Amino acid sequence: MNFKNVLSASLLFIIVISNKATAVDFTLGGGIPFLVVPEVSLASEDEKQRWFINYKMGLDDGFSFGVEHGLGLDNKHAVGVLVGALGVKNNDDVCKDEKSDDIAENLGNAISCGLLIIFSEETTNGLGLSYSYNFNGLNQSGMRLRFELGYGEGSTSHEKRIDGGFVISYQF
Repeated sequence: MNFKNVLSASLLFIIVISNKATAVDFTLGGGIPFLVVPEVSLASEDEKQRWFINYKMGLDDGFSFGVEHGLGLDNKHAVGVLVGALGVKNNDDVCKDEKSDDIAENLGNAISCGLLIIFSEETTNGLGLSYSYNFNGLNQSGMRLRFELGYGEGSTSHEKRIDGGFVISYQF
């Protein structure tokens, strides 16, 4: 998925559901593998569902959007579906095994390969499921813990894989 496709799909998603929403909320959190996750969500009229769009930032980044449905009378537990950034994996294809007779060249290759490995993370984009625990209820202000797991492909390697993560956040 490229940035323009995700952004276009996100805007279309917001327009379609905005007629059925009653409140717009902002959430800010962080977790693993994404360190900062700002999110905008819309609650359904009966407050049993929330539609969200977020931007996940870390060593790599990506957008995701989805819907969660509250369970039980207090809506503290929720399950959902999301599309977009699911997790981050290391791209293993960054270093080539090239040996030389020149010691300085070998040392330079080793240093550059080490730096490439550190910064060669790539986002897994795909379709996933989520479970969240909302300490005050699904569409209420307060702390939230969400786990995500799904199947997708790497943004640069196009490798198919299962990926996921978790986010601890606060809804304002």
